[in-house]
Amino acid sequence: MEDDCHPKTLYVGNLSRDVTENLILQLFTQIGPCKSCKMITEHTSNDPYCFVEFFEHRDAAAALAAMNGRKILGKEVKVNWATTPSSQKKDTSNHFHVFVGDLSPEITTDDIRAAFAPFGKISDARVVKDMTTGKSKGYGFVSFYNKLVRLQLRNTK
Repeated sequence: MEDDCHPKTLYVGNLSRDVTENLILQLFTQIGPCKSCKMITEHTSNDPYCFVEFFEHRDAAAALAAMNGRKILGKEVKVNWATTPSSQKKDTSNHFHVFVGDLSPEITTDDIRAAFAPFGKISDARVVKDMTTGKSKGYGFVSFYNKLVRLQLRNTK
């Protein structure tokens, strides 16, 4: 059971709008058995992305090495660990995720967590940062345990 402390979930980004969960699963299961695939397509201005979870860390690592930079339906995909190996968090794949865009460069993960806390219990929050510079990419994600939160957020617009 030593493998439980190693990451098994990959982020797959820069996908063509024609890519489906089925296609991703067909491609990634050639490398190793996949537990799940969750496609995120609800943001019209951004390219779709997905999370692919493997049963074994070694299969996820092999998929990362084999698939990063490959073209799928004409677009070069970016594959990376969904979380960094040093900061494994609980599985939030069944939680409800909200994309937060157009963030000022000085906004931190703590800031978005505080801003969204009044809407319900947060399971995860983060501002996405450039791996090279460490600076904010101007967007992030907030995950909630309860779907009702998303309905409340929509009604506040």
